[in-house]
Amino acid sequence: MNIIIKLPNFIGDSIMTIPAIEILKKEYPNANITIICKASSKDIFRNRGIKKFIIEDNSKNRIKRAINLLSKIREDRYDLGVLFHNTFLDALIFKLSNIDTIIGYDKENRKILLDFWLKIDRSRHYVNHYANLINKFLKDKYTNLPTIEIYHKKSNLIKIKSDKPIIGFSLGGENKGARSYPKELALELFKDIKDDNYHIILIGDNHDNINNLIYQRFLAKNGVEVENLSGKTDISEFIDLIGSLDLLVTIDSSAMHIASATETNFIVLVGKGTSPFDTVYPKGNFGNIIFSGDNKIKDEDIIKEINPKEIRDKIKKNIFLIKGINI
Repeated sequence: MNIIIKLPNFIGDSIMTIPAIEILKKEYPNANITIICKASSKDIFRNRGIKKFIIEDNSKNRIKRAINLLSKIREDRYDLGVLFHNTFLDALIFKLSNIDTIIGYDKENRKILLDFWLKIDRSRHYVNHYANLINKFLKDKYTNLPTIEIYHKKSNLIKIKSDKPIIGFSLGGENKGARSYPKELALELFKDIKDDNYHIILIGDNHDNINNLIYQRFLAKNGVEVENLSGKTDISEFIDLIGSLDLLVTIDSSAMHIASATETNFIVLVGKGTSPFDTVYPKGNFGNIIFSGDNKIKDEDIIKEINPKEIRDKIKKNIFLIKGINI
């Protein structure tokens, strides 16, 4: 059996499809699975037995992208097509690819192109959203969600070697909007922890690096072991880096989902996200969530209610539990 799966666009969303894909693998253990995804999402599925990846191109011409994707899909014959991305165009491409059975959620009036479809329930957690589609197609055969795990190995990017607890910070930049932890509060946090004997790793993308350079200069000036790796990692390196930390302090982002999937202890600072947090929170049995903005009206004020001293206290408690070190 040949199965083709179209992933969502974003890394965090793609991570949340893992339980659904594991259900498919359990149901069809001898199936050949092809995944269509952005280049940034491919390494999420390292060592998962995926036969083939089709990487979507970045052309701004939507028609050109669609024709290229259609051509790549038609190189093989597929028995089952799973749409975790909810556009009409995706369904049309699958239909024109002569896939025997196509399943997905009904959005953009595309159910006429689907052989099996469900209505979208926006109150459902994203993990359940993806897994529910597969399970309903299989007539509710499965009861429990498989765990979300991402393969990772020890990172070779951490250059400073010491016995200090390694803490990563992914606090966002201007492009993260109301999710980003404000620069002024972040500097207060680093001022509070500068004497706590940590090895600090600053992570994120090139946009985050604007703020991270400021944090790096402040920490280095105060004698803190700090490495700034923001914008310097591909996705596989990013996964390995997060998996090598003792603790990650992060905003609601792909880093949060990677930490949970690599069993890295994390503290997530919750502001106004792209989706309600109760539909995206990591489904692990560890991790700390800090949310303090219940009484705020403006989106950008929600995360500002998280006090740096509260974060410092959470860090200290986590490091004590992980390392047995009382800071």
